[in-house]
Amino acid sequence: MIIFKATQLTLKDMNVKPETIKDSDTFFSWHVNFFTLYGRKHYVFMNDLSRLSLTVNGIRTNQANKLAGIFKKNLEDYLAIEKLPDHLVNYYTEKCNESTITKTDSRSVISTMNEIMLVMKTLEVEDNDFRDKDERHMWNNRSVQTHPL
Repeated sequence: MIIFKATQLTLKDMNVKPETIKDSDTFFSWHVNFFTLYGRKHYVFMNDLSRLSLTVNGIRTNQANKLAGIFKKNLEDYLAIEKLPDHLVNYYTEKCNESTITKTDSRSVISTMNEIMLVMKTLEVEDNDFRDKDERHMWNNRSVQTHPL
């Protein structure tokens, strides 16, 4: 099961009440926030364990029921660009067939996510090539300190 740990504003935007969970596997847990980039709403997903991030647009208000599907598709696309072996990608995404949405629980992950959002907002003005989501994902996951250690 994949766990989305949404900020208060994201929970409000999705119009969803967070579920209470006892334990979560950090490998399958993603913090979620949203912000405006290039005049469009983008959701930022950050893995709790690896700090891998994805920035996804096309998620509209009240689409909590579509969040997992949109996220999974974007994750598969990004991991293919990074040339991860198919069997590893399939293993991970098969575990993502069920999802739940809960509250955030890590200030460290939120800080790293906020840093990435700040960098993207800064580069929005300076670099038009940053509009390409694949380039943006690769740059974010290589240029910003994304590992918790």
